[in-house]
Amino acid sequence: MKSFFLPSSIAVIGASDRDNSLGSQMITNLLYGYRGNLYPVNPNYKEIRGLPCFPSVDAIPGIVDLAIIIVPAPAVPDALEDCARKGVRRVMIQSAGFAEVGQAGAELQEKCSSTARAGGIRVWGPNCMGLVDIPRGHLFTFMHPKVYEDGLIPGRISIIVQSGMLSAGFLADLMSERSIGVGKACSIGNKSDVDECDVLEYLLDDDETDAVAMYLESIPRGRRFVELARTSTKPLVVLKGGKSGAGAKAALSHTSSLAGDARLQNSLLEGAGVTLAHDFQQMMELARDLSLISHTPPKCRTAIVTFSGGAGILSCDLLEEAGLRVAEFSEETKARLGKAFPDWLPAANPVDLFPAFALRGPLAAYRSAVDAVLADPGVDVVFMHYFAGLYRNFDGMREMKEAADRAGKILIMWVIGRREGTRIFREEARKNGIPVHCELSRAVECLAAAAGREQRTFSSVDSEPSVPPTAVDQASRILEAGVGTRIRDEYKSKKLLTCFDIPVVDEQTAETADEASSVAENMGYPLALKGLVPGMVHKTESGLVHLNIGSTEAFNEALAAIAERMGGKGRFLIQRYRAGDYELIAGFLRDAQFGPCVMFGIGGIFSELQQDVVFACAPLSVEEARLMIGRVRNVRLLRGFRGTVPLDEEEAARVLVALGDLGTLFPEIEQIDINPLVVKDGSPVAVDASVILGS
Repeated sequence: MKSFFLPSSIAVIGASDRDNSLGSQMITNLLYGYRGNLYPVNPNYKEIRGLPCFPSVDAIPGIVDLAIIIVPAPAVPDALEDCARKGVRRVMIQSAGFAEVGQAGAELQEKCSSTARAGGIRVWGPNCMGLVDIPRGHLFTFMHPKVYEDGLIPGRISIIVQSGMLSAGFLADLMSERSIGVGKACSIGNKSDVDECDVLEYLLDDDETDAVAMYLESIPRGRRFVELARTSTKPLVVLKGGKSGAGAKAALSHTSSLAGDARLQNSLLEGAGVTLAHDFQQMMELARDLSLISHTPPKCRTAIVTFSGGAGILSCDLLEEAGLRVAEFSEETKARLGKAFPDWLPAANPVDLFPAFALRGPLAAYRSAVDAVLADPGVDVVFMHYFAGLYRNFDGMREMKEAADRAGKILIMWVIGRREGTRIFREEARKNGIPVHCELSRAVECLAAAAGREQRTFSSVDSEPSVPPTAVDQASRILEAGVGTRIRDEYKSKKLLTCFDIPVVDEQTAETADEASSVAENMGYPLALKGLVPGMVHKTESGLVHLNIGSTEAFNEALAAIAERMGGKGRFLIQRYRAGDYELIAGFLRDAQFGPCVMFGIGGIFSELQQDVVFACAPLSVEEARLMIGRVRNVRLLRGFRGTVPLDEEEAARVLVALGDLGTLFPEIEQIDINPLVVKDGSPVAVDASVILGS
């Protein structure tokens, strides 16, 4: 990837001297800061902007590290062939008119890909806006020069986007309105070859990048992306556009249904340590704050220093809603703060400085208050509010940041005020490495994201499961016995689970009603009775499930009802009824982008309604499975809520590991569904299950 980012020479195929043409804007941008050899290519010109212009790439006398193509789409394959003959191995196609426009464009894109592969060329694009490296002044893009007329603000946050116009217009907004510095901005377009994984891998090794923000519409190599995210020491923030197609298989199992839309993808990314954003500005502010805040205690005991009582109260509400804490000041801190306040106003958190302004002046009041709360051992974060433009410029920002660093504490700011005053304040904060926001809620969102970010150690997503050969042999025999049957019934599915030591409920099958009655009398009540019909997964909806049967008479009534619904097909399943404290759901599915995945969450008949589930790439370790369990929203239910016995998380984790191992080792398995996984006295047992093979 280095030749894309740091080429010694660039050929621009489609360069132009015509005003407002893309080829002209490309040359203008390259001349802005690129200092390598630049070769315009266009047979209609002898010279462009004082540079010799060549009729073809072949005619260039020197070596070409990177070719940027900006000609009409139908001419791109020929341009690629010229590059191959010249020995150019890196090409950036910024022309549009490919897969994004329909079938004809997709065929043209594939033709370009074939030509590139044959010539040993890596392709960036097509339909992209290229690459901007602001610290170096490298503008490998056709974006309009007015985008950077207000000045480029160099920073250490790099961006990967699919949308072309986003990378240009968004940069202008970030720098002119948000005072956020940017390192590298990479617009990758249709991703016919180079994709987000290639660029991300480069940026993770880039000493000039502290955090990476990404707007992605698809992640075709999802498993590789998760692998990179799991091993990243840098904050990664993703804004996802569009929906996945996972919901298309929802009719087959709860597992697949609950993976629908973007749930699986979002859960996998969050589990890999990625922070998810909901809009473009939030994406960048999250990336900036996460790059600046290197350490954050989980509860973030926060001191609020404000000019407005209302803003202080709202900050308290927002912090608590985000799961963070408003700090309790020590008596010593209250005494120090009290010196800045009138006698009639006791010091408290939030620290409303407005009454102190008249006594000491605004800037002195801020300095003394921030110094006091920084010295409090019960404070982790100082959340400072400021109204800019009414007083002289705030000139103590550097000293305040240095004091916070010495105390090992976080300083974060919210500013409102007059336009020029807020601009100057934001710029000063940026220079001093202080996160500053224009919305209270956004500041708290970023603080909460920093508090929730953990450095984790993961095994490789492509590691091999460690399973005894006897278990694999047993499972193989069970799968081979049902060749030709895609959907295995509940009984056969659970036999497969037991090969991997997943606990299942006691049960027996019966071919006839008389045999079922005999099994019931021998097993003893209470019982559950189910009808197993070939190819059917959702038995409850079909009236084939009767639970908590407490007598022979009730059993015979249930038996008759189920037999009538079965219509002479299938067999009966008699189970020892297991009443649990609560129900979970666990499963496995093979996703087109992310490969083998395990699912876990709150289960039972409300699983589709609650949608409190999480996913992880398989195979996984016991420790990773435990982390997965801790990610469900209602984890308090599993940890002794209202006097219930806590879930044996080690045992539950082993179930998830076994599910991942089973699905990973047998690629013919497409889905596994355990619903419910009943928990009684902390122990989970599979009460219902289904295994679905690939079509």
